[in-house]
Amino acid sequence: MAQASVLEGRNAGIAAESEGEIFDTYNEDGTPLGRELRSICHGHGIWHRAVYAYLFNTRGELLIQRRSEDKKVAPGQWDLSVAEHLSPGETFRDAVARGLAEELGVQLTPEKLDSLQGPLIPMHQRKLLIPEKGIKDFEFVEAYRLDGYEGPISFNEQAGPTDSMWIMILYVTTGTEVIG
Repeated sequence: MAQASVLEGRNAGIAAESEGEIFDTYNEDGTPLGRELRSICHGHGIWHRAVYAYLFNTRGELLIQRRSEDKKVAPGQWDLSVAEHLSPGETFRDAVARGLAEELGVQLTPEKLDSLQGPLIPMHQRKLLIPEKGIKDFEFVEAYRLDGYEGPISFNEQAGPTDSMWIMILYVTTGTEVIG
């Protein structure tokens, strides 16, 4: 791993998929280790943090986004409102606000930030292995929800999304049963 002192001066908040992005890193038990480049973390299964954000409007519809065709993982597929890696020293809540602004142009007022619900479930581990692409993505994840959004959506295509739509969630599939 690269030394944290070498990395500290570099910008961690570069556009999505930037291999030069820097993450705080952790042991599997969550003990902080230091900092490392995104490319090293995703290539070697080094634990880092990510956050998911679910954006709902006043009609209870969920905003989903279509991932760029340039993404390494799930190119062109529909995805949740925002998924964001945490920048060094950043909190999960701050990463939600940054991700909504960077990817969708959604600026959270202090009141809206206070109404952010989460974490929805306790922080959990997620492992994504795609050997043919050299991806070993090991993350500690929290998820948040924001209800009642009625403002504009504007894409930052450098950040990843190419389209979005509001959908009504009538059923949730658990893998073995449908709830609804």
